[in-house]
Amino acid sequence: MKNLPLIVLLAIFPTLSFAKAPDCHNWPMNITKGWLKNANITDIYNLDESRTKITLLASEKKK
Repeated sequence: MKNLPLIVLLAIFPTLSFAKAPDCHNWPMNITKGWLKNANITDIYNLDESRTKITLLASEKKK
């Protein structure tokens, strides 16, 4: 019973975390723009970013 406050604190601590989710919008858009420019598919200045949709295709857990 001496460790009960410590256990409760450790159980609640993850919910008090203010970690922000990673920004997954900029990186895929920049890679896509570079790929489209290098492949001469389209001029990147003609892209309408408001009409683009970024979808996560796969994810992996890291240690």
